[in-house]
Amino acid sequence: MNNWKKYLINTACVSLCLLGLNTVALAINPKTKIVPTPKYQLAQTPVGYCTVSDPTDSPLNVRQKPNGTIIGTLEDGAVVAIGVTDGSEGRNWTRIIRPIEGYVWSQYLTDCQYKY
Repeated sequence: MNNWKKYLINTACVSLCLLGLNTVALAINPKTKIVPTPKYQLAQTPVGYCTVSDPTDSPLNVRQKPNGTIIGTLEDGAVVAIGVTDGSEGRNWTRIIRPIEGYVWSQYLTDCQYKY
C-alpha cells in the first residue's frame, strides 16, 4: 500500500508540472521577446492597462528610458501594463512593465484603464 501512495503522489506531481509547462509554452510564441530582469527586482503591480494604437506601419518602439536605446517593439493592438512612475519621464512618455519593461511614446496608447 505504501508503494501505491508514492505512485499516486509522483503521478500527481508530474501531471501538475507538465500542465504548468504547457501553460508557459502556450504563452510564448515566436514574437515573444524575453528580457532579463535584475536578480533582486521586486514584483511590480500595474496601475493600469492600455492598448497600443500606432497609426504607422511599423511596430511601437520600447525604450530603456525616455529617448533612450530601443530594447524591443510592440505590435499594434498589444495590451501593456502601466507601471508606477515619479513623473520625471514627462508627459510624452509612459512607463510599461508588461509584456516588456521600458518606456513608450504616450500618444500611441489608447483605451487606458487605471486601477486607482
